[in-house]
Amino acid sequence: MKICPDCGRELSFPDSVCPSCNKKVKKSFTIRDFLWENFRLFTLVGVTGTMISLIPNMGTRILGASWITGSENYLPFFLSIIIFFGTLFLTICFLMIVNLVLYGRRDEAVNNRITSGSGTLITWYEGDAQRCILLCCLVPMWFGLILFFIMLMPLIPNKLSWLFAAVIGLAVIPLFIFALLAWKISKTMMSKITGLEKYPRLRMVVFIVLVIGCLVLLSFAVFYVPDSTGPLSGTMEIRADQQYFSPHISSAKGLRLEIANISGQKIQSSRHTWTADYGYFIRVIPSTSAVTILGNPVHDDYFRDIYWTYSETYPERDKTPVKIEVHLYPRQGNEELASSSLYLTWYNNDIVFVNRSFEPSP
Repeated sequence: MKICPDCGRELSFPDSVCPSCNKKVKKSFTIRDFLWENFRLFTLVGVTGTMISLIPNMGTRILGASWITGSENYLPFFLSIIIFFGTLFLTICFLMIVNLVLYGRRDEAVNNRITSGSGTLITWYEGDAQRCILLCCLVPMWFGLILFFIMLMPLIPNKLSWLFAAVIGLAVIPLFIFALLAWKISKTMMSKITGLEKYPRLRMVVFIVLVIGCLVLLSFAVFYVPDSTGPLSGTMEIRADQQYFSPHISSAKGLRLEIANISGQKIQSSRHTWTADYGYFIRVIPSTSAVTILGNPVHDDYFRDIYWTYSETYPERDKTPVKIEVHLYPRQGNEELASSSLYLTWYNNDIVFVNRSFEPSP
């Protein structure tokens, strides 16, 4: 049975006007009617998302794959701006959609009420079932879309783009969150402190500034890690992304090697050298698969990972194990902080095998 939201009388299913109070009962929410009435907003979301997704492909078709990797190129920076503000625009659109879904909910007929004592805990309106279905589709989609675009920005291999993503991630977003928390906390504190009624705007500004300052100081206290330039306490390792590799049969550009058991802060505050007694090292940009030959050895590298490979047309050689080493040094000075090695043994004439149990003969 439906219930009139004004007088509380039970209504039969065909009733559109309450026979008791003569008030018109609003038509319940349905997904079909909502999509038909607001298809323009959904079209706007789709067109914006598609535009953001097609811009990298258009740049690649016109300028080639290297346009996004050039350190002196401003186009990747503009791409980051488009991604961020396009994501902000999509967020506004999704919030408008959610607001429209919930709009007029209390004007519908009541199907059920869950009470506790003298109060009502939950009021279930006639269109709430379809509202829940639509919101369960829209909210995760919006959340995933926002996270995808925001996390994509730091992966653009351009210095200006990375700096823009760092400013957005480390300054703008936390400041926005802190401002919301400050507004909530200051609003609560104002209601409890007497004597400030004459200056409502001033007290609001003061409280917001104080709360933001406290939250910023708290974040520094939580995430502060003291820096050290001495030897590492842990054991640095070289970690490979696969056990077997061959440039003849593998689709990968090279064997990806990553420095493990060491913090990102230590990587950023130091430099390291890669050496191998066979083959050479390359750098691969994941977003474009562009390859830069680094040679062998590689000095003063600041990245956590690197790729090792060898020439397919290299003349026949003795298949002795390949030793790959990495040495970590401070930014200033030549005192070694840590080192690690990895051996690659030959599975056959063309395939190397990451052999961690190999021990070289003395």
